[in-house]
Amino acid sequence: MPTPKKQLITWRLFPSTGVSVLLAVLLFPIGFYLPGWWGWENGPIENTQVVILIVGAIVSWLAARRNCDDRQIRNLWLWSIPVWLLMAGRELSWGRVFFDPVSTGPEGPIFPSIRAVWYGQYVYPVLTLIIITTLIGLWRNFNWGNMKQKLCISAVDGILLILAAIASQLIFERNLILILQPYSQVLEEWSELMVYWCMVSMVLVIGFKKENLR
Repeated sequence: MPTPKKQLITWRLFPSTGVSVLLAVLLFPIGFYLPGWWGWENGPIENTQVVILIVGAIVSWLAARRNCDDRQIRNLWLWSIPVWLLMAGRELSWGRVFFDPVSTGPEGPIFPSIRAVWYGQYVYPVLTLIIITTLIGLWRNFNWGNMKQKLCISAVDGILLILAAIASQLIFERNLILILQPYSQVLEEWSELMVYWCMVSMVLVIGFKKENLR
């Protein structure tokens, strides 16, 4: 009896995908209802983003353990952990948010520049080293033929991720829709939160649902 062909893309809705859909549905109600300071740097939405990114790193580690029978897939999950942590570090402005703000403007507190903190001169050299090392690790373990047989991508999460990224970076950040300008900061940060959660949801589907998708 032939082995059923593995699906590379699935349209099935998983619990984590349902959360992605819910976040999308709540985008405008949240954006119109929440006060603007929720979207400030180091505000509630941005801090939630950091939590989601850390969850992503933990889920990737668990996925690596679950796929310990395949060295390449396991290593890809392990090498994805620095990517999650780098994104979390970026949302924390590389630690600048832990210092007292130098001032506060209409868009929230303004934290010291990276050059003004004591470790600032080391940040970008260390980041460069981490990024290069991570890319080498991912490249050495990348095998599309193997991945195509093992991975299953959630189409709904992927579409929502792309739409949320476009909305965040190309619409809300640039205030392309003038009528939404008073709400743009919260809408932008909520869209970024959607992007990060959709990424976590895709990891959950890829790393933990493969047995159910054959």
